[in-house]
Amino acid sequence: MEKADRRDRVALDKAYEFYRQTLTEGTNDLHQVANSLKTVCHALDAAESGELDLTLRLWKKIRQALFDRLLTSFPGHVVATGADGQVLGHREPLPDDCTLELHPEGLRRDDDVFSIAIDELHPLTRSRLDKVWVERGPGTRREDFASAADCDGGVCTMKPYTFIVGEEVLSSEANSGRQKAYSNYWRLYWQSYCSPNSREKQYLTRQMASLEAVWGNLHY
Repeated sequence: MEKADRRDRVALDKAYEFYRQTLTEGTNDLHQVANSLKTVCHALDAAESGELDLTLRLWKKIRQALFDRLLTSFPGHVVATGADGQVLGHREPLPDDCTLELHPEGLRRDDDVFSIAIDELHPLTRSRLDKVWVERGPGTRREDFASAADCDGGVCTMKPYTFIVGEEVLSSEANSGRQKAYSNYWRLYWQSYCSPNSREKQYLTRQMASLEAVWGNLHY
């Protein structure tokens, strides 16, 4: 299972390149969108905890755009949770403080679930989702968003678009981080190898796993 997980991981630099490609060419590759989104989410978690140096404001836009692509391009099931943690019924409009949990059809792993605050959705996507939610329920289809074709603030819904806000910064962070991650991974590896303390070994192993969640297989 570990080998399969490593094989399917998408490194952050590859996830960014895939994002750029989808803006100009589009994509029908559900797994590539999902795996790229997972990587960006892992990277943001690591950056927010101080483990990774990224420009959060820009990478959150990439997360928003990939989530939007996943929601609007593939069939799925949406679960909405209110601020009180309660699951919301689908016959009433979605409140501005709810969180969306997306379960794309065709994905079967336990971690193939993606969450985002509803106020992070692109406005056009939000308006179409609201309509579907009230009229039909939590199931979504590509056709529900077929008329959406707009970009705002560097984030696209459907339409191919070539301008990316902060492109030079994003590209630099995506490409320069791999070598640093590789060095850090092997530093942690030898610390773990030399440590006689089992709890320290576990801690170091978790850090190594966190690096690989963002940068793919570093053990080579």
